[in-house]
Amino acid sequence: MDSPQEAATTNAQNTAVSTHAANITGISNAQEPGDTVDAGPSNPTESFPSTGHGITEPTTVEPKTSITEGETRFLEAIQRSTTTASGRPYSSFSSHQKVFIVLVATLGGTFSPFTANIYLPAIDTISHDLKVSVTQVNLTITTYMIFQAIAPSFISAIADLRGRRPGYVIGFTVYIAANLGLALNNSYPGLLTIRCLQSCGSSGLVALNQGTIADVVTSAERGKYISITSISSVLGPSIAPIAGGLLAQHLGWHSIFWFLLILSGVYFVPLILFFPETARSIVGDGTIKPPVWNRTLMEIVRKHHNKSLTDPEQVSSSNEAEAVQRKAATAKRHINPLATLSVVTDPETALILAATGIAYAGFYCVNTSLTVQFHAIYNLSTSLQGLLFLPQTVGSILAAITNSKLLDRQYKVHATRAGVPVDKKKQIDIVTSVMPIERARLEVAVPMFVASCIAVMIYGWLLEARVNIAGPIVMLGVIGYTALAGFSALSVLIIDLHRRTPATASAANSLVRCLLGAGASAVINPMIEAMGVGWCFTLVGLLVGIVVLPSLLWCFRYGHLMRAKRAEKARRKEEQKEQKEAEKVQDHQR
Repeated sequence: MDSPQEAATTNAQNTAVSTHAANITGISNAQEPGDTVDAGPSNPTESFPSTGHGITEPTTVEPKTSITEGETRFLEAIQRSTTTASGRPYSSFSSHQKVFIVLVATLGGTFSPFTANIYLPAIDTISHDLKVSVTQVNLTITTYMIFQAIAPSFISAIADLRGRRPGYVIGFTVYIAANLGLALNNSYPGLLTIRCLQSCGSSGLVALNQGTIADVVTSAERGKYISITSISSVLGPSIAPIAGGLLAQHLGWHSIFWFLLILSGVYFVPLILFFPETARSIVGDGTIKPPVWNRTLMEIVRKHHNKSLTDPEQVSSSNEAEAVQRKAATAKRHINPLATLSVVTDPETALILAATGIAYAGFYCVNTSLTVQFHAIYNLSTSLQGLLFLPQTVGSILAAITNSKLLDRQYKVHATRAGVPVDKKKQIDIVTSVMPIERARLEVAVPMFVASCIAVMIYGWLLEARVNIAGPIVMLGVIGYTALAGFSALSVLIIDLHRRTPATASAANSLVRCLLGAGASAVINPMIEAMGVGWCFTLVGLLVGIVVLPSLLWCFRYGHLMRAKRAEKARRKEEQKEQKEAEKVQDHQR
């Protein structure tokens, strides 16, 4: 017979399951495996708000006689994602498995920016071959970025609710089909249309990239991993024109899309075979067996699953009463592409997204005009124009190496000052924490963006003065370093603030960033022709500074207050949902 202490612990855990099962369906204050609370009552029963209303009383709720497999998996995911008494780490994946997951996710996230820029050096060739103007070919870049902004909202909605693997499979299936169509296409309408389809397939992979990392990595070590994954947003646009220039010059512009088709196939096969499901709504901390459509091909063909995975049929009968409440909750869960808008309209996140979008637009102004300006000023060939992106590549790699350590160090410094324990295997609830996460991240981002704005202005005047080509190339390296360092810090912060729906938060980032980038790519060359390259990039640098710095400084000063208001709003929403659930259960009892 259980002792009073064991009974109390069991009741506390059941209360936690009841409360946080509702949270998984849309409330932001739920805890997950390895979560720690930096302040609050020491009594386990006080760590979670009681649902009340007699919901958890086993004598008043008549349990169901049977539970479907889907309901069982959902119940078990809830239990695994809310167990804190056991002291399990945030993620059950080993360090080597995390490295594999991060590497695969990062490579997947690189496809979208890589594809967007790979045929930049071939614009003149495509224009001549299809007998259209350069402006019309540039329109394919703008439309690509528009769909690059919109499509992640749909993929992220699927990924946060149904798992990462379905999102990857859908995205790559569309992307591979589009590459095949473009490789065989010989008309401008076909190029314009299929490029939009290609964008839809590849752009969601960026959101999946960030969401996957957030599934397995805590805030304390997130800088180490997400700074590396942020390379995809800068490294892709840097390397792609090099490859595109070589392919277009020696094999023709169609070879670009044959190359992308082969590259995507080489990536997709190992993904299907080995890449595990990481979505916490599906596998919890990684120890729950996912549904068939979320398993790797190797898991499906294997006769016996790993014994460490929990058998979904082994669910305690004491949780059957909870299934009545959870079934009503799961019935309401549906894919909502508009969830991205709820992230964009959050005041603190809106300021961060605006800063990220404007900074990215400034960076894209440099990249879009790069080949045109260097061809006009230094008369470089198509192949050499592609090599111009190498300095940004070097700067991006250096930023990933140094910035990852800096982000984690700043997190540790501020956590220690706030009295928050730093454990890379445990995740604190950032939203309700006293941890000043905004300062920890923005102390890295703000100086980098200041340096980036200055570098852009200097770069413009070096081109205006037509100095030796080494001058602007060095500044391109500086821009690559500072841009990636700033972008990665803000990406980490956005995921920190929206840890429950990381793919949706990343999709919101893509929405703002790509729409502004599309606008920048459309206007930068006419601006240079009207103002001159020096004054044009001076204006770009000033506009980025005027928008970015005040937005980030406001978050630096008042972000914790806005975060507290959001937590209070979520708490009230939680109470209202609990009240409605209680009323429904009481109606069911009658």
